Formats: sequence, C-alpha cells, structure tokens
Amino acid sequence: MLHEFGIRCPRCRTSDPAANLVGDGKIQQRFPDCRNCGGDGWLYRSPFLVKGLATSIRQQSNPVDVGVVQPGDMQFSIDPQFGGFDCAHGGHPRLVSEDDKFTQTWVSALDEGQGIVRGSHTMGDNPRVQTGMADNEDRLFYEPAYSLWCEDERGKTYTENGDFTLGPGKVIRWVGQAPDVGTKFTIKYAAYFEWIVWSPPMQRVDRDNRDLGPLVFLRKRHVHYVNESPFATPDDRVPIQSRVAC
Repeated sequence: MLHEFGIRCPRCRTSDPAANLVGDGKIQQRFPDCRNCGGDGWLYRSPFLVKGLATSIRQQSNPVDVGVVQPGDMQFSIDPQFGGFDCAHGGHPRLVSEDDKFTQTWVSALDEGQGIVRGSHTMGDNPRVQTGMADNEDRLFYEPAYSLWCEDERGKTYTENGDFTLGPGKVIRWVGQAPDVGTKFTIKYAAYFEWIVWSPPMQRVDRDNRDLGPLVFLRKRHVHYVNESPFATPDDRVPIQSRVAC
C-alpha cells in the first residue's frame, strides 16, 4: 500500500483560533474552487510504500471494534518495521494518523461503476470555475488501470483506446465518439483504490511488549468523502507508479 500523510489545506482551512478574530474576510473555510486541494480541504503528501496484511474487507455493515462500518471497509495490519525505514524523514518513526490516505498498488473493479454526466464541468456556471480539466475530459474517482465497460443512458457503448483513453491520473479523455455534453454514462473500470484512515490507528503489542504494528481502519475515498471534489488538481494527474518515494 502507498501511505500518504493527510494534512489540512493551508490555503482554505485553518485551526488558528486567533485567525477567527480577523475581520478582513481573508480567513475562509473550504473554498469550493481551491487550487491546492480542489475543494476537499485535504492534501496528501510524502508517498511511502509499506507492506502489511489486509485482514478484512467487509462486504456488509457489521459492528466491529470501532463502531459500525460501511460495506467495503478494510482493516489493514501494517508491518511493525513500518516506521523505521522512511529515508525521507531521517529515520524518525513514520506514524499513521486519522485522515491519512492509503492507495492500493493492485487493481480492483469499481463496484457498480461510476456514473458521470458528460462534460458537466463545462455546463451552466461551471466554466467560470477553473476545474483543471479540458473540455474533452471527465474526472474519475480513482486512477484507472483499464476499462471493463462503458455505456451511456441511451444504451450506446464506448471502447477504450477507440473512443476514450484513461489516465494518466484520474481522468477519462474522449478521443473518438463520445456522449453528448449533458448525457449520463457509466464507466466500470479496474482501479487503484484510495483508502482514508477514518478512525485512529490501534497500536498493538504482544504479551512480551513487542510491537505488532498498527491496525488501521480504512474506508474507500469516494465513500468517506460523500461530496467528492469535482476538480482535478495537479496531484490527480500523477500516476501511482510515479508516487513511490525512496
């Protein structure tokens, strides 16, 4: 899994209590068109490849150790040596915290697929906002590996490398026949899922007080962030193969 630190966007989120007393209108929360984070309010930094064991990916809602989970939540047990080999931080322990992000390095099918309105970022007042996408692009939840199926609301199907290309990053780019702007379509694709740490990691030791590594509770990003950002940030266009540090 690829671990990245989740941090508040310094441009549009602040926890400085004194800043709340500033009345000049410059202190705001969550710009909808923030150029840094795309409106999510979070940035993910310092990618680092870690090994671990996916001990459970639950496909139903059940009470577990930390409350009620959503279908598809994962429990990920990280190698105890996780914190000792981070060459980007001088050997200091690399800690996992809530709101960090993990990206799996293998592909999985995107459930029932992603429903998209073709060219929605070019409709209405949206052209007044810099979405970071070209007119022939639409944004995807995750970085795709390859397409499984693509079909629009009229039953017309589209093929990868004939009608569209995928990537680099989280975009679909139309290069041939395409749905008309405003037409709904669904694309199901093999994706590198991104997971958000939605509960503080559980630190574990055995009876001899040996570190067993943290147990992390993960939720798919598009489930955790119900209001997913409609914008493509520069980070969204960087493929996973280019984000492995050290």
